[in-house]
Amino acid sequence: MKYDNLWNALAGSRGPSRRQPPRRGNRVDVLVGRRLREARLTAGASRAQLAAVLGVSVPSVQRYESGARRLTAARLAAAVKFLGVPMSHLFKEEVSPAARMEAAGLTPLEIDLVMSFRAIASGARREEILRLARTASEEPCPTE
Repeated sequence: MKYDNLWNALAGSRGPSRRQPPRRGNRVDVLVGRRLREARLTAGASRAQLAAVLGVSVPSVQRYESGARRLTAARLAAAVKFLGVPMSHLFKEEVSPAARMEAAGLTPLEIDLVMSFRAIASGARREEILRLARTASEEPCPTE
């Protein structure tokens, strides 16, 4: 009889919630979703068109693009085929301009020069600096 109270308490409750809290995608899910959205917009496709190709609902495409839901490999393959982009396009990370310049072989001093030049708002000032740099580069370099 001691279980009657427990049983009554459990019978009256709804039990554990079947609804899970919204899952926040990990960094890769968010990156892939963002790149998927960019590719879709570049291709001029609507969410409804992509949803039809993937065999899912439009809200599912929204969840994929936000990174809240993970795409399966088969759906990733269908998406890139439909959008006309390589699979690697969805996984490319954003690279800072400085990192791109460094990868291109620029020294830290050259990167600083380019970043400072880009920060100059005045077109006339940029032209002056460019003329100065051209003049300085034509002079013979003193040996150290």
